[in-house]
Amino acid sequence: MKEEAFRDWLRVERGLDVGSVGSRLSNCRRVERYEGDLDALYDCDELAGLLRRLNPAEPGHEIRIAGNAYNVTATLKTAVGLYRDFRRGGGRPPRSGGAPAEPRRHETAKVLPSGWPRWPTPTDEDLLELAIAMAPFVRFLDPGIVDAVVRDNRRNGDKWSASLEKLEIDPFFYLWEGSPCAFPGVRRHAGRAEIEAFRKGAKAAKAQPQCLALDDNDYPKHLWSFVFTGKPFRKRGPSGYQLAHLLDHKDHGNRWRKELDHPPSHFPKPKSFSGLFTSAANAAYAPGVFLRPTDLSPRLRQLIQRRAQQLYRDVCRLAPPPLEVKPNDDPEWDVGNFRWSAPVGDMECIEDFLEFRRNRVDKLIENGTAAASIGGNR
Repeated sequence: MKEEAFRDWLRVERGLDVGSVGSRLSNCRRVERYEGDLDALYDCDELAGLLRRLNPAEPGHEIRIAGNAYNVTATLKTAVGLYRDFRRGGGRPPRSGGAPAEPRRHETAKVLPSGWPRWPTPTDEDLLELAIAMAPFVRFLDPGIVDAVVRDNRRNGDKWSASLEKLEIDPFFYLWEGSPCAFPGVRRHAGRAEIEAFRKGAKAAKAQPQCLALDDNDYPKHLWSFVFTGKPFRKRGPSGYQLAHLLDHKDHGNRWRKELDHPPSHFPKPKSFSGLFTSAANAAYAPGVFLRPTDLSPRLRQLIQRRAQQLYRDVCRLAPPPLEVKPNDDPEWDVGNFRWSAPVGDMECIEDFLEFRRNRVDKLIENGTAAASIGGNR
């Protein structure tokens, strides 16, 4: 291992502090003791074989580990990945002669005309470490629960679809084949006008297009609440956790074209698929501290989407056909490499939930029909 050059590269190119640099060097030395010289392995296949053996979920390496094998293997893999990136850059320190320069994050005061510094953003290795730490804390519903919603949609779908069509609401975006939408016709409010309509009360909210009712974020939580409390959601969820939607369901900033595989341009391209809002398969509870990273990082978002696809592909379609969750093209981000918690919940209160939601949807349809008969078509 080109230790001194690697040390300088970690400090300057990756902006790591002294402690982090020492940890990465120690990780690489440990790997070398059991797997051989990193430079020789790089010259053979650019460390591809070693990185495959350092699979946290199914390790094939020879390294002795006392403690949590998954976490230790993941840490060692990250260090080896950094050494691979260093060698791909030529295996030389970023600057010749003299002491290593200060990390790049301290050299950027003049980069932007506005005066703001350009700080380093997380690398793929940083995001991978965050994903490894995050995955065990993301809570998905048991597939049996999702399957119960899908089956009930099939029983009631024709009736509800006909009612939605009469109200000039396209049922496809709520009740596609295999849809796990829990409350067809309910969508999240979007934009100032709809937020104001929602705050004025349900009657005003019903006047909005393509929905029976608007909601802030209660309807998606009713199913979870029945699973764990046997009652509708009443504004209190699990401590420290928040509900996260996996695929976008609102018009503004919707990323479905980037995150879903779809046919050529002749396929209709709506701004959003409103049924994803209350979909039993399109939500997971995660610690609040992870929500912004998972919302803003495509890699983390797509990892969680692929986990949902892995769990529910036999019981539902996450998105309206023919849309599909995009497959992974990076072995390091294979969903099987991560340690996930077991799906949560049981079937004890599912029939109670299904009755609750059938009554709620029927009532919303009844109210919408009455409003349409008084005020004309919407």
